Amino acid sequence: MVGEHIKKLSCGILLFATLVTSSFAGRFFDRVVASVNGEAILESDLKLGMLFYNSADKQEVLSRLLDVWLINQFVQGRGLSVQEELLDQSILRLAQINNMSLEELQKEMETEGLTLKDLREFLRRELIFSQGIYAILIKEVDVSSVELVLEKYKSGEVVVKRVVDVLILERGDGQKVLSILEKTRDFEEIAKLLGLKPERLSVERGMLVDSLDKEVWSAKVGDLVFAEDKDHIYIARVSEIREEYKGKSIEELREEILLKKLEERKKELIENLRKRSFIKVVQ
Repeated sequence: MVGEHIKKLSCGILLFATLVTSSFAGRFFDRVVASVNGEAILESDLKLGMLFYNSADKQEVLSRLLDVWLINQFVQGRGLSVQEELLDQSILRLAQINNMSLEELQKEMETEGLTLKDLREFLRRELIFSQGIYAILIKEVDVSSVELVLEKYKSGEVVVKRVVDVLILERGDGQKVLSILEKTRDFEEIAKLLGLKPERLSVERGMLVDSLDKEVWSAKVGDLVFAEDKDHIYIARVSEIREEYKGKSIEELREEILLKKLEERKKELIENLRKRSFIKVVQ
């Protein structure tokens, strides 16, 4: 669950070396920069947010943190939390990605006026915001078979094919064909009387000779069609109309649609929470 966000956070921590010598050198007074329903967002949270989201835009980061706090309050009220062991593993992985021990990571953060505890609590909130909330919202979201079909067509990867049984004769056999057709219109019987074995083809539009292609794509399943060119006579039966999907599997499509709907539902939830909450930003 945390892999993607560990990578993001590791990118932020890699910025520590440059930040130490520039805009954030030294320790600072951890003042309140905002509050959400009485719960404070501290300057240390804002600093971690700027590292985590790789942004120097304080207002943009603070707006994101307001959403994180709102979602965490909503989720905690429903008893969902992040396992401590998972946080331990995440922090250890961050240190390893940056070729540091935990002690070295802690010292690096201390030069920023931050602690591993700050990182731990920030990561806890971010995991709930970015992934934990879906454990609640997924009960409200479903993907219908209609949505899957529409997504197939939208992606342009559905190919319509016709399965066709074909008999191919020389032009000189025309009279023989006519006499047989006077006796039967059953395709298997026609093939038997002609002494031919039908060839089964799965074709897209335009794959057959022009005269036969036109007849096949105008026919319904079960229809018997005839065509000819300068050398051959064709007798064919449309056995099946099939849709073949090329690209992502149905499960991959379902997951993509589900994640999109979950994200939309989360945005709606945040908007509603903002309207119902008391948010104060300290200038």
